[in-house]
Formats: sequence, C-alpha cells, structure tokens
Amino acid sequence: MSDTRDLTRKILGPYRLSHHPLCEDFHNHVYSIRGKTVCRGCVMQYSGMIISFSIIILGHLPFFKWWNGLTEYQVGFVLYLMILPTIITALFIHNRNIKDFARFLLGASFTLAFIQLIFTPNWLIKGWIVLNLIPGYIYLNRRREIKNRKVCEACEEFKQMPYCRGFQIYADRENVFLKQAAQGGIRDPFALSPEQLDD
Repeated sequence: MSDTRDLTRKILGPYRLSHHPLCEDFHNHVYSIRGKTVCRGCVMQYSGMIISFSIIILGHLPFFKWWNGLTEYQVGFVLYLMILPTIITALFIHNRNIKDFARFLLGASFTLAFIQLIFTPNWLIKGWIVLNLIPGYIYLNRRREIKNRKVCEACEEFKQMPYCRGFQIYADRENVFLKQAAQGGIRDPFALSPEQLDD
C-alpha cells in the first residue's frame, strides 16, 4: 500500500508546486524554476513572508530602530494597507504584475500579523487579526479557486478532465502505471522519459 501511495504522489508530482493545470490558459500563473513548475502567486507570497521577517529582525539594529518606535495601532494600520492591494486586485485589477506585487505584500502581512498575534498584549489587535485577516484570506482563496475553475469550464477540453492538455503529464503517467500494473511489473512512472511514456 505504501508503494502505491508513493507512486501516486510521484504521478501527481508536477502539479504539487504548480497548483494549476500545465496548459496555456494558466501559463501566466506559474514560473519555471530549474525545470520545476511552481505557482507564481505562492512564490511572491512566500518571498514577501521571508523578506518581511528579515526586515523585522533588522529592526533590532540601530539603522532600523524606527520600526520599534511604531505603536501597535500604527503597525495595525500598516498591516491593513498591506492587505488592501490584494482585495483591490481580486475585485478590479487583472494585470499580472500588479497582482504579483499584491501577493508579495499579502505574504509580508502574514508575517507581520503572526508576530503581532503572538507578542501584542492588546486583545483588540488580536481580535482584529483573527476576525478579519483569516476569514478574508479564506474568502479570497475561495474566490480564486472559483475563478480558476471558470477558466477550465470555458475550455473545450473541460469534459475530458483530468485527461485534458493541462493534466497531460498526469494522464500519461497514470496510463503507464495502470498498464504496468496489469502486466505485473510496475516501474516508477516519475522517472520515465517522454519517449517511454509514449511506448
């Protein structure tokens, strides 16, 4: 059973970091990094988280002491301003570069909110974070899923999913897996070359 699960994970491998079908309809939603396709939004979001955390750490250095001078409410206002671009782009703006910047700020806001949630003694700030940021993120994520699904539904190959162009790698590897399982000799489909997948 564990071997089957491992092979299943490997069949789905190309999609675990892309978070999108690998077709032209979603080509501007992903990056190709050293042969791996990764979600563009997640790259920007995690970059924002890492860089903002670094800046907060630098806040303990003399040059960045201004950060420590901010009140909790000022930090909360900064946090709101960092989230606002994501809301605006989700509702009104479709430019990919602007969306990237918004996702970067959203990631930075997560780090800031997490630190505030842990260290602030102000329950009003804690409540604002829990009651606004978390439900807001869930709503925006759900909205993004619905939007992506509509793109798939508008495609002429939608009824063929998961055997459409966007999931071609999955379909090829699954077919090889099933064929070899029927023959009693399962190889690792993740290691197969495109030529072997066509056999």
